[in-house]
Amino acid sequence: MDFVSILLFWVLLLAAVLSRGPYIFYLLFGSMSFGSFAVIPPALTQGLSFTPPPIIALVIIFIYAGGKNGLSRMLSIALRPSQCLLLTLFWIVAIWVTLFMPRIFAGMVTIIPMRLEEATNGVPLYPTPQNISQILYLSISVMTVFACALAFRGQNIRQHVLGALCLGGAMVVVTGLLDLAGVGPYLDMFRTATYVYLTDVEIANVRRVVGLMPEASAFGSLAVAFLTAIYFLRRAISNSFIRLFLAPCLIVLLALFALLSTSSAAYGGLAVFGCVAVAEWFWRLLMTEKGSRAREGLVLEFWAIVSGLAAVYLLALFDPAVFNPFLQLIDTIIFQKTSSDSFEERSMWTAVSLKALIDTWGLGVGMGGTRASNGLIAVFSNTGLAGGLLYYGFLIQTYLRRAARGDDEARVILTAVRFYMPPVLIMGILAGTSADFGVMNACIYALAAAIAADLPAHAHTTPVTRHRQPAGARRTA
Repeated sequence: MDFVSILLFWVLLLAAVLSRGPYIFYLLFGSMSFGSFAVIPPALTQGLSFTPPPIIALVIIFIYAGGKNGLSRMLSIALRPSQCLLLTLFWIVAIWVTLFMPRIFAGMVTIIPMRLEEATNGVPLYPTPQNISQILYLSISVMTVFACALAFRGQNIRQHVLGALCLGGAMVVVTGLLDLAGVGPYLDMFRTATYVYLTDVEIANVRRVVGLMPEASAFGSLAVAFLTAIYFLRRAISNSFIRLFLAPCLIVLLALFALLSTSSAAYGGLAVFGCVAVAEWFWRLLMTEKGSRAREGLVLEFWAIVSGLAAVYLLALFDPAVFNPFLQLIDTIIFQKTSSDSFEERSMWTAVSLKALIDTWGLGVGMGGTRASNGLIAVFSNTGLAGGLLYYGFLIQTYLRRAARGDDEARVILTAVRFYMPPVLIMGILAGTSADFGVMNACIYALAAAIAADLPAHAHTTPVTRHRQPAGARRTA
């Protein structure tokens, strides 16, 4: 059965490539829920598990690099300071650190290995296959930003990407429903990766929903990421059915499955998302012009929240015991989290990784050199102080990007990207284990870079009107 599922993936990928259209982006976002699915048998890759998103992203890179002047245009995006130069420098630093630091500091620094089955406590630093796999994943993510920043310049393709984002959210819901219905074991044909699986775990008598991801925290974080992206980007969708009906339904369902994952990182992301959504609602109310798309749905959203809070209040008033299981769950995964073995172990990972950064004098131990439980520490410990500053400098640049005057769609998208970033960043800080920011974030960064790429050379200047020359007139050099 494993062969059938792998063959099915490659047939779908081949069909998407031969279609020579935007359908490969639907396959990309739709495949993000299959985090346990190795599309190349691990026996052929020395135990490395290549899941669908990086493979599809690699195909997208080759497609757009092989187009007319594609490689030179991607190189221009990579080297232009206003585009992705900071990200390129981060990539170069990460490669340099990964190639040399595990050898220079071999046996001198204590780290937590990426493959936990090798050891759960600190071990000496040495070059491992995980250095290769992690730098490969990071390289794919970085080049995906370059390729997609080129691809997303067209308005038509951006609309397809927003539709693909909704398809990805729908796949999170579908896989969550299948797992919740108890048919997860029948989908083991999609669990071919050589990961440590935590698919049948209960907390406070509540079974954790994992979908087709290796564990509940991965599923919950993915649900919150799609929830955040769809919520803020939906106003840029031109299709009224998707924008006004499908997207709101997906938002509600994704929030529900993020809760059912019982992941503390997902709950933290939901809390930050709620705060950011409230701030965004007031920003739309007070700062945007009347009649703009940003103000669409303000009244409906207000009454939806008021009605929801009123329903919760009335339910608590007449039957407060109904909330006891939920309150017990919250107490277990949040307030008692610090006393759990998982918290102590993950805190130890972060402490060891931070000490490894200090022991290498801030140079880092290389991609895949150590496992942390904090995305911030993971980036700095893996790529060093220089790499960390370059990466977060690129995030700040992405946050500060501006659209051309009069481009309403670009302004909506860039505003959505700014609101998308805090919840995802917080989830990474709470549970991130790798310095690789992933394909989904790569697409979001590329979306912002593509909008900025549409700015004229002298931003905010009045466009020059071209007049037709009289017949016979010649342009001089």
